[in-house]
Amino acid sequence: MISFTVSIPTDLGFIGRSCSNNRCGRYFKVHADFLKEQMFCPYCSRQFSKNDLLTDDQEEYVKEAAIEKAREYMFREVDKMFSRLARNSSQNKHVKIKHTPINYRPREVSPEYQEHKVDSELICPQCNSRFQVFGMFGYCPGCCSENILIYDANLAIIKQEVSASSDPNRALRHAYSDLVSTFEQYCKRKASGVTSDATRFQVLFEVRNFFKKHLGIDMLDGLTSDELLTIRRIFQKRHLYEHEGDKINDRYINMIPGGCTLHRPKRAVIFS
Repeated sequence: MISFTVSIPTDLGFIGRSCSNNRCGRYFKVHADFLKEQMFCPYCSRQFSKNDLLTDDQEEYVKEAAIEKAREYMFREVDKMFSRLARNSSQNKHVKIKHTPINYRPREVSPEYQEHKVDSELICPQCNSRFQVFGMFGYCPGCCSENILIYDANLAIIKQEVSASSDPNRALRHAYSDLVSTFEQYCKRKASGVTSDATRFQVLFEVRNFFKKHLGIDMLDGLTSDELLTIRRIFQKRHLYEHEGDKINDRYINMIPGGCTLHRPKRAVIFS
């Protein structure tokens, strides 16, 4: 069996990775010093061999470089074979083989791609892995741990996107969705080892009742009334954005005290 080693270039020490899960497929980077034989996707947590996390650009480069190495090997072995035949034929009175050495100069294959830019760089407090992610995520690619650092980073990403947006209202609408999605993913992971009972992890008080029932924990305990109202507004605004086309409805007005201080037109938008 013939094997070749092809080095993948780094971007300031980081190597791009692409999740092999068809339902995910998202991009991230891991510092070369922290690459392991088995890695985790920071978005969906699936485990893969590090060679299964090549990006499309990297696969194309590796394929082209490997073909050139194989071509070089082939010419070298053919040259050796004919050299042996020529030497052996020198002892034969009837057959003489002449061989001109093959001077094959391999073509230099260089990557023509650049790694993508991402918006957050972190160091895992559990395994010290350095990695970079784009947008919302939930795990360390080195050890698959989840910790408060990850959620602090997610919150920082949301704040950055809102402050940098040319349309803050639109950015807020996406922020509501990101916040609730992060909450949902976290609660699903914590609930997976508790029971198979189904619940809607995007509905704040259903989730509260779920953990009170199965773990005796009130996840909203300790919040002030103003803090709880803020969280309820985020969940309801996200629901309106996702399912009601930005329209204020009776459900929102009835559930959220002071949720709408304006007269309710048919397409009033509350994301401001």
